[in-house]
Amino acid sequence: MKRSLVSTLILLGSLLAATAASASTIRAYIAEFAVSPADNNSLKNTLQRLLATRLAGDDIVTVDSAAEADVIVSGSYTTLGKMFSLDAIAKSAGGKQLSTAFEQGESVDLLIPAVGKISGKLKGDIVRQFQHPATALPAEGTKAPRAEIVRPSVSQEVVKAPSSEIVRSEATAGWISQRLSGIYSGVATWGTKEFVAADSKGIHLYRPGAKLDLVTEVILPDRMKVLGLDAMGPEANGRVLLFVTIMDRESIASRIYALQNDTLKVVAEDVPYMFRTIAPYGGPKKLYAQQMGRNDDFYGDVYEASIVDKGVKLANPIKMPRFANIFNFNMFRDQSGKSYLTAFSDSGYLLVYSDTGEELWRSSDKFGGSETYFQRRDWENERTNMTPFRTRFIEQRITVTDKGEILVPQNSGFFVLGNLRSYSKYSVVNFAWNGSSLEEKWRTKQSQNYLADYSYNPVSKELVLLEVAQKDVFGGKGGSVVRVLGIE
Repeated sequence: MKRSLVSTLILLGSLLAATAASASTIRAYIAEFAVSPADNNSLKNTLQRLLATRLAGDDIVTVDSAAEADVIVSGSYTTLGKMFSLDAIAKSAGGKQLSTAFEQGESVDLLIPAVGKISGKLKGDIVRQFQHPATALPAEGTKAPRAEIVRPSVSQEVVKAPSSEIVRSEATAGWISQRLSGIYSGVATWGTKEFVAADSKGIHLYRPGAKLDLVTEVILPDRMKVLGLDAMGPEANGRVLLFVTIMDRESIASRIYALQNDTLKVVAEDVPYMFRTIAPYGGPKKLYAQQMGRNDDFYGDVYEASIVDKGVKLANPIKMPRFANIFNFNMFRDQSGKSYLTAFSDSGYLLVYSDTGEELWRSSDKFGGSETYFQRRDWENERTNMTPFRTRFIEQRITVTDKGEILVPQNSGFFVLGNLRSYSKYSVVNFAWNGSSLEEKWRTKQSQNYLADYSYNPVSKELVLLEVAQKDVFGGKGGSVVRVLGIE
């Protein structure tokens, strides 16, 4: 009896200790850095990511928004000639200053060590004041920070792909191109060996051979960003239509090109629609379009689209259920012919909806995962999120095959924190609907690269996979490759 009581007390003590440890976790939100002179967002995002990874640890976890944080950390990076100054400040949720730190240097080579020194000082001050709340009184009218720490939060994810025994055994790694200089974000095919790919400069037509040959290209103005790249054709005369979804500053200004005889010709420009081509129910490919609203990133229904008189004609609207938009949906049928819509949630879970918009199933693991995004001014939430812009990611394509099976990528690894994403490996997963849920049938062997985009050729049963092999870090160009993989 005594031995049983002692065991119970030990177990209870262990549980209380674990609860106390969880309760002491400090939630920190790392705001986007202010960079002067202004850059193209790459440096401010890199600094934000670097500080977040170094600040997080046993006592501190990073969260996605200021609203759920106990501590808000903001910083600035300023250059003057060859000198730089890196400054950071940590405040409690009530506005009380907890710590400040700064480092200076004469070369960008010293920037990463400077981030490490700043994070060390901030972390020490934050943990010390939260462990000893008497040394840091809360702002008047607010609760003590210690009392707010009642639950652990792990928004800093190291995303792991679920284990699977159904891994395809490809005889070869497929056809792989030579390294392409730069970070590519989109790819589109139309049934031939040729394809177009997009990067920060524009769109490029490639023809595979002994190596990948650049045939022609279109360079876009620096203010434009390609969000999506799609293709339809070839038509009877051999013409292929390319649909380039473009963000021009904060507005959609898409372009349509005709590809014929290795020449790209503009058919329409400044088109106010976002485009995506999908093969609903595994049938013929169709073009779809959706608008961007003044306040809504994806406004209204998704429509079937056709090109008439250098313009776009819309028909057959599809009402999007929650989370679904032009970029992340597709439709499939079961064996009885009943229709379903599948999409990704904002957090990356794969969803299945009924034809009336009711959510029927949600995956337990995250799929998709993209680093392609756009930003828009967000006056309403600027004060809460500590940034004047909101960030929206363009999710991965969902493909439905002629067998009714569903193909989705799964990027994972390295670092995912709110609007900061850096994936390092991926697989493509095949699902089949069993009447109540999606069952995994197989997945491709995991690649040690980030999958930026892909295209499926239903004729050859091949995947054209656009991989980023090396990220753009502190001004480097990065590198991409294209892999063609047969799946049947």
